Amino acid sequence: MRNPTLTHLREAVRNEITQSFDCFGFAKPRDIAKLVCTANPDSIAAIGAQLAENAITDVARRELKNSTKSCESSMQMLLPGVPEVMARLLPPAISIPSEDDSNDEGVVYKPLAKVTFGELGAHLDMLTSQIRADISRHRALTELHDMALAMGAIGDSCVFDVLGASEHVEAEVA
Repeated sequence: MRNPTLTHLREAVRNEITQSFDCFGFAKPRDIAKLVCTANPDSIAAIGAQLAENAITDVARRELKNSTKSCESSMQMLLPGVPEVMARLLPPAISIPSEDDSNDEGVVYKPLAKVTFGELGAHLDMLTSQIRADISRHRALTELHDMALAMGAIGDSCVFDVLGASEHVEAEVA
């Protein structure tokens, strides 16, 4: 069962995003958060601890990802049978899908030196799915870009205005 206060705040966020898009043409997450917090102080107070936990979870997730990029384990560099060039590219930790019902994040992070072969495979499967989704989005966005370019879009053109105008031209020609 969903928390009704969070449901209310989620709807407030959606409304602010829509309003920001309508008024400014873009949205900034921090500005959305400030507006929602200011407009809903009782809801924020009611779930303050949960919001703080969510924020700290986001910080921890970013730190885990950053530590896998910037922190090199000296033990990892000494892996037997692994060329140094390859070892430098390996992250010190990886995310592994979690089946633990209490883990709403869906993953755990584990030092690479301690992962099992099965965990490495699960990470690769998850990474492959993410890459495929990114490739699909990239292809769709590239196609959208190319369609707009073919219809005469320039740097400050609104993509969908250019594409919509082409439909009107095609209708008039037909």
